[in-house]
Amino acid sequence: MPLPGDLLLRDAEDAVRLIALDFVAQAREAAPRCLDPQDCEGLHDFRVSIRRLRSTLSAWKGLLRGVVEKRDRKTLAGFQKRTGASRDAEVALEWLEEQIGQLEPEHRPGYEWVEARLRSAAAAPAGDAHQAVCAEFVEWANGFESRLEDPVPTGGVGLPYRRVLADRLERIAHRLELCVDGLGGDRKRGPHKVRIAGKRLRYLVEPVRTEGEVAACLVERCKRLQDVLGTLNDAHVLDELLKSCIVGEPSEEEAGVLALCRLNAARARVSYRSFRVDWLDGAGMQTLLDEAAALARELRG
Repeated sequence: MPLPGDLLLRDAEDAVRLIALDFVAQAREAAPRCLDPQDCEGLHDFRVSIRRLRSTLSAWKGLLRGVVEKRDRKTLAGFQKRTGASRDAEVALEWLEEQIGQLEPEHRPGYEWVEARLRSAAAAPAGDAHQAVCAEFVEWANGFESRLEDPVPTGGVGLPYRRVLADRLERIAHRLELCVDGLGGDRKRGPHKVRIAGKRLRYLVEPVRTEGEVAACLVERCKRLQDVLGTLNDAHVLDELLKSCIVGEPSEEEAGVLALCRLNAARARVSYRSFRVDWLDGAGMQTLLDEAAALARELRG
């Protein structure tokens, strides 16, 4: 369902309903693709649609009070959690396949052992489990869409969407700034919080990214931030799995697993250094926050 071109001129409650319905439609389209083993992006697209919808409902929960309930956000979080391990394994396998040329012959047993564990983790939730998630999502979406399409007033403020969006934009940008200010020397949890706040800002602006140059630039900058911090997060997730592989007695696989640990640690260092140099010490983060402030002013104007 394409969003209307006059979205910014609509009543805020009406606009948010349309945005939420659009994300539900995207998730509906992606859901059956999760069951296709030949579709490498189906699970990813389904999870992204769910994440965008969940972020939208969280950002606008006061505006749709009486329509969107806490259990809706909890249900969506459950869909993400139940498909998370499979997606993490898919991402780790993609990275693993790129490392084969950097390993010595004696590392091969460890490489194959880790690969087998990842393939097992990626395949484990498939079939009946993924089918159950898709079926439950469709059932939930049917009821949720009927509530969103109900024209009965729900206590919306009656203000134009562009004005209310400006307020939300400033609030979420401030939250991102606080996450950056609180980083300190934390290289794991701190960057993860920045990544989540950046995603929320991006998802808030994406529905209006075609409305002007400032909005389009802000979305692209948020994407770049998400890319560098996403790689860092992927490295941290894989680090936990690799460490679990070397617990116990020494084995012929240990040398290969340790070699992968070193390569993964190097990936994390490069990603963090890029984040530090380009976004914190450089102008990246300040430019992003300046663009968010400029967009808020533009929306009010």
